[in-house]
Amino acid sequence: MKKGKVFGKNQVIAFLMVICLGGAVWLNMRFSSKEKYLGEASFVSNTGSKAVATSAKVSAETDYFTEAKDSREKALDEARDTVKELLKTDKLTDDEKKNATDKVSEIAKRIENANNIETLIKAKGFDDAVAVISEKAISIVVKSDGLTTPQTLQIQEIVTSETNIGLGNIKIVTVK
Repeated sequence: MKKGKVFGKNQVIAFLMVICLGGAVWLNMRFSSKEKYLGEASFVSNTGSKAVATSAKVSAETDYFTEAKDSREKALDEARDTVKELLKTDKLTDDEKKNATDKVSEIAKRIENANNIETLIKAKGFDDAVAVISEKAISIVVKSDGLTTPQTLQIQEIVTSETNIGLGNIKIVTVK
């Protein structure tokens, strides 16, 4: 060791790494949610909202699930009709026709995945469910008074097995 040198290069680097690690731990504790556990999807309860208070009847809740499924079917039918009309025109190139049919196939696949997810959720003991799938996220509306952690994990497992959507992009909403 040279005379007058208190810390060596290795000691300074080790000290800086410890400071960075401490900062990372502090930032993680500061910005992480205290209510969310590892592997648990965020779920939203609609208790207390004005829309729920006005539609708190059982028949209105049943209508929600029925209407959501009916509107999804109507949207799919409209998309199919639009593509059929597009394919009948001679103005489209082969690539444009292929893109249009690919889009319809993608929409049909999402609908099929949504139906599979809904069926599997019902098989787990829930009264009703609606799955709304976008390209990168999914929202699941489940008829329940509240979800336990095992129920949340069951729904997550169903979604991840049927789609390529990660746990961070799964939103579970309960409706009474």
